Amino acid sequence: MPVVAEHGFGEFPLEEIAERADVTRNLLYHYFPRGRPDIVLAVVDRAGRQLTDEWVTDQVLPLPERLAANFARMAAHAIAPTDAWRIQRRARAADAAELNEAMEPYIATIVAAIALNHLGTAEPPQLVRLALRGFLAFGETMLDEARVERAQLDQVLSVLSDTLVAAVAAAVSAGGQCQISDSGDG
Repeated sequence: MPVVAEHGFGEFPLEEIAERADVTRNLLYHYFPRGRPDIVLAVVDRAGRQLTDEWVTDQVLPLPERLAANFARMAAHAIAPTDAWRIQRRARAADAAELNEAMEPYIATIVAAIALNHLGTAEPPQLVRLALRGFLAFGETMLDEARVERAQLDQVLSVLSDTLVAAVAAAVSAGGQCQISDSGDG
């Protein structure tokens, strides 16, 4: 992951990957028959899992606590930025069919978790799902910009939290056909 995150999807040296894995370049082709494209798909999958593992959806916790935990986790990846964050951002920007397909489970997992937190269901109606996918892209971009601008993270996370709550409410109000879970925050 570090090599791909540093060099990009088409530019990383296979020799460096082989050296770090302590294998020959030929053995790389045994496990990744197409070479770079298969390695890229593998690191995109691993990055997506690192970003989505341990997403907090415990309904016992008040919604503000779940929001804070999930935003803090994503912000930690974005602000560093971690290899997982850099890889998934490259994949989102690539607009290649195979990468879009590889990113879909990551996006769907986060959308389902957000819907579960806010609506009590992991399968939101279409309009809500669209709003959450749009929010996710917005949130990722805002976190990247916050890193570049060295913005106050607590303020950025507050804006993201308020924006998410408003996006869910707007989608539900416009015909999303579900109830918003009681957030306990008024």
